[in-house]
Amino acid sequence: MAYIKIFPIKVTDKKALDYITNPDKTDEKLLVSGFGCSPETADLEFAMTREQTKKNGMNKGDNLAFHLIHSFKPGETDAETAHRLGQQFADEVLKGKYEYVISTHVDNSIPAEIKITCGVQKLIPPIFR
Repeated sequence: MAYIKIFPIKVTDKKALDYITNPDKTDEKLLVSGFGCSPETADLEFAMTREQTKKNGMNKGDNLAFHLIHSFKPGETDAETAHRLGQQFADEVLKGKYEYVISTHVDNSIPAEIKITCGVQKLIPPIFR
C-alpha cells in the first residue's frame, strides 16, 4: 500500500529541487521529468510564475511550493511504474494548472516517487483554456 506525505516549502524551493533531482538517487536523472517547466530550471520558472500571479493579484499564501512524497512497500512496484503512477497522480490532482517536477528515487530498496509543485497556478491566457 503506497502512502503520500505533503510538506509546504516556505523558504527556498531550489534546495528541494536539487535534492529530488540528485543523479545519485534518480539513476543519473533518467527518472526525472517535469510538467510546465524544465527540471533544470524549475526554481526560476516557479519564481516567474509566482511573480506573474503577484502582479495579477492572485497571490494566495506564503507557500513557495509543495513537496510530495509517494512511497511504496518494498517489492510493490518497480521504479518506472512508480514514476508513471506519480505522473498520473499529479496530472489528476493538479489538472494541468500547476508546474511540477517529479523524480523517482532508486537509491534504496523502496522506490519513492517525489514531486515538487509550484505553490501558485500558472496563468493561462483565456484563448488557450
